[in-house]
This record gives sequence, structure tokens and C-alpha cells, in this order.
Amino acid sequence: MAMIQSSTATARAIFIAIIFISSIATISAFAQSQSMNQSMNNAGDSANQTGEAIQGNASNVGANISEGAKELGSNITEGVKNLAENIGEKLQDLAK
Repeated sequence: MAMIQSSTATARAIFIAIIFISSIATISAFAQSQSMNQSMNNAGDSANQTGEAIQGNASNVGANISEGAKELGSNITEGVKNLAENIGEKLQDLAK
């Protein structure tokens, strides 16, 4: 009879140990899952901020290129105008 009680006590101890270990493993897995979710959210937030920064920089570059092209066009127009005036003056000089 003592053997049966000893076996029962051992079985209970093993059962309780299995439940305890399973609980720890489940809690650990859940904690790792939460940590991974947080890391992924942080990575997503970082990518969004990077994307917004790139978009803002691209917009600034586009505005600078547009302004530069406008100034270049203005300079070319002024140069062509001066060239036409010079040619006109030279033709008048030749006609004299």
C-alpha cells in the first residue's frame, strides 16, 4: 500500500511539474511574441519615417531643380536677346 501511495505522490509531483514547466514555456513564448511584435512595429515606424524623409527630400530636390531650370531658361533667354541685339547692331554697321 505504501508503494501505491508513493507512486501516486510521484505521479502528482510529475504532473504538477509538467503543468508548471508548460506554463513557463507558454509565458516565455508569449513574451517573445510580444517582443517580436514590438520590434516589427518599431521597424515599420522607422521605415515610415525614412520614407517620409525621402519623400520630403525628393520634393525639395524637385523644387530646386525647377527653380534652377527656370533661372537657366531666363539666362538663356537673356543671352539670346543680347546676341540678337549684337547681330542687329553688326548688320547695321555693315549696312553703313
